[in-house]
Amino acid sequence: MFICQIKELMKKGIVLFLLIISTGFLSEAWAGNVDKLFGLSDTARIRSLNELAEEILKNENYDSSLVFANQAYLISDSLIQLSSVKSNSTYLKYCEKLKVRSMINISRGLMFGQSYIALDTMQSALRLAKQTGDKNLEATIYSIMGETYNSLSQDKPALVYHLRSLLLFRETKNKNALAWQLVSVGITERILGKYGDAMEHMMESLKISRSIGDSLTTVEALLAIAFTYIFVDRPEDALKYQGQALEIYRHMNDSLGIARIYNDMGVTNMRAGNYIVALGQHRAALAIRLKSPANYYTFASFLYIGEILEKLDRLPEAIQSYEGGMNYAKYSSFKIGIVDAEINLGKAYLKMQNYQKALVAFTQAQQQAVAIGNGTSEAEASLNIARVYLAQGNPQLAINWLRKAEKAAVGSPLVYLADIYESIAQTYFKLNDFRNAYLNQQKYSIVKDSLLVTENLEKITKLSNRLDFENKKFLQDQNHEKQLILKQAQIKREKLTRNFSLFGMFVALVLMGIAFIRYFEKQKLNNKLSKTLSDLKSTQSQLIQSEKMASLGELAAGISHEIQNPLNFVNNFSEVSMELIVEAQEELGIGNYHMVKEILDDVEKNLNKINHHGKRADSIIKGMLQHSRSSSGTKEPTDLNALAEEFLRLAYHGLRARDKSFNATLETDFDPGLGKVSIIQQDMGRVILNLITNAFYAVNQKCKSAPESYQPLVRLSTRKTNGAVKVLVYDNGNGISQHALDKIFQPFFTTKPAGEGTGLGLSMSYDIVTKGHGGELRVETTEGLGTTFTIVIPTQSK
Repeated sequence: MFICQIKELMKKGIVLFLLIISTGFLSEAWAGNVDKLFGLSDTARIRSLNELAEEILKNENYDSSLVFANQAYLISDSLIQLSSVKSNSTYLKYCEKLKVRSMINISRGLMFGQSYIALDTMQSALRLAKQTGDKNLEATIYSIMGETYNSLSQDKPALVYHLRSLLLFRETKNKNALAWQLVSVGITERILGKYGDAMEHMMESLKISRSIGDSLTTVEALLAIAFTYIFVDRPEDALKYQGQALEIYRHMNDSLGIARIYNDMGVTNMRAGNYIVALGQHRAALAIRLKSPANYYTFASFLYIGEILEKLDRLPEAIQSYEGGMNYAKYSSFKIGIVDAEINLGKAYLKMQNYQKALVAFTQAQQQAVAIGNGTSEAEASLNIARVYLAQGNPQLAINWLRKAEKAAVGSPLVYLADIYESIAQTYFKLNDFRNAYLNQQKYSIVKDSLLVTENLEKITKLSNRLDFENKKFLQDQNHEKQLILKQAQIKREKLTRNFSLFGMFVALVLMGIAFIRYFEKQKLNNKLSKTLSDLKSTQSQLIQSEKMASLGELAAGISHEIQNPLNFVNNFSEVSMELIVEAQEELGIGNYHMVKEILDDVEKNLNKINHHGKRADSIIKGMLQHSRSSSGTKEPTDLNALAEEFLRLAYHGLRARDKSFNATLETDFDPGLGKVSIIQQDMGRVILNLITNAFYAVNQKCKSAPESYQPLVRLSTRKTNGAVKVLVYDNGNGISQHALDKIFQPFFTTKPAGEGTGLGLSMSYDIVTKGHGGELRVETTEGLGTTFTIVIPTQSK
């Protein structure tokens, strides 16, 4: 079904595609040279498809971009299988890079709608990128994984992947990418409240982007810095940096960029309470955006204007702005924005006592929130529907919607639960149901107390983060002053240099000649050292970028966070101590021994803190070692029974977290004599997880149509046979048709409805078992009764 939809979409895009091919849509000169070298046109097609997918992504047209990215993937995958390609290692590596690029574009297309599938695709792309040895590709993949976790509001694991990307870009010295990644790291740190760290990374990005003349990244760094100032209540500084970004866009004559700055300035003034100024800036942004195809941003301008007008009690105008924005919202992929707009519209109507229109707006918001699976917005919309019925004097209908709001608010911020319980208590009181009124008043009191504790903790955290920010900003300002002094000294030295006599210049030339001769004498030794350094870097890369760390990021993001905290402290105190030592050396040079003693006291305190947090990290790591061993695609003796049971529980609880109504009987039958099996733990774990997840999907689908007597069952078992071990995953779902069975392991073939799968899981699992372990992946099925997948892993060399 998925492949058929791709073909249908391709028919619609074929004219545009042919135009691109005919006009030579090829941007990479080195890639074109490779095409000429090998006399092949497939690589040009793949690059053109990828470039088209990337261009479409800029306009947020994710479905259309997927069509071309998938086609690029299929062509590149077929190309890699050719014996003529496999026989040429250089060209094979080039084709593998093209395949990775197509997988990156697939992930970007899936990022906002099917985020977990996007992450799964990125893991596969990462393995292939490591085979090519292209660290820039690896860094790009880590960056997109970070963006995907950002889109899921999982910012702690997002920061882990952004930092991995940053580390690799520093290693490759890719300044353009490094400057951009520093902004991504800084924004994620800002979201997590780490304002000082965020400002350091953003300032570094600004310095690099300006030095290489990258105007676009310079703008991103300026705006990121500005928003950090907003969060620490310094709107004047925020407007200063936004003004610098505005000048760049004006110089570039970029109207949409100018609109973006007007919008950001409007947000800054809105937060500062300057509503009239903010209103003018958002209207200026809207005037520009109305002339462009940027539907989402046009919608955002209408929404901001409506919010400001509502704060100014100009409700009819606010409603007009909200309704104007809805005409553009339907073209956006960010559906949560539509929900927010409907809720805002409903609140404005409620204030005007137009209950009928308020009810329509809140109901549409509730239905859309249910459709996209956003429980918090569903709870807010349901709560407001109840308020409409209360205002109309209908507490019985109100209580029904309040109960829906309570159910939807599970896992939402405490402030929503507090409002809901308070409203439920008041509504039961109006219904003369004093018992339930009392019970819900008690719930409200409990939640309210927890909310006060949480708010106080947030205030303390915010104050601490602001203090950290101010301290780091002070250090940055001091460093800037030192740089100015050094610059002035350098200018003086340059003036002295220009006054050198001819004799001095002659002496300098003689010294340069001697140095040049010694350079050649040491060349042989340097070559040997370079080879040794290369070997060390390769070993270091394998350790740092170990695949197991990526798996731990998925299965135990909390552990990664716990390790990151003490390491952040160690890094921060180390950097501060280095700066203090430099200052001590300067003070020592001028004989200020009293100041030197004070500085050394501070260094001692920092070293004690480094020691404390180092020991803390050490204790966390020791706790992790019992769960995993460091590896990088290397087979290790593994307790396969324990690994299988671990992923069975992971898959079941993962599905239960998404669908509370799902239940199934889990059976395990592990062979106690299995012993240790030599496998790549991370890869085999992913195969088992894919098969179990598919089994749960199969029984869940059957539950929807089977009689009530049907009992969903998933059985996981292991067996040891002569020369092999087997892992069997059985489900009593609907089974697989013969037509689907013939294509079950083909890339991108799926039996799931559109939007629920890409068909990559079984294809990748098949490759891991057959190519990575020299085994077999078998399937036995009976339509209507169930399916068994069997992993066969040889234990003896063939």
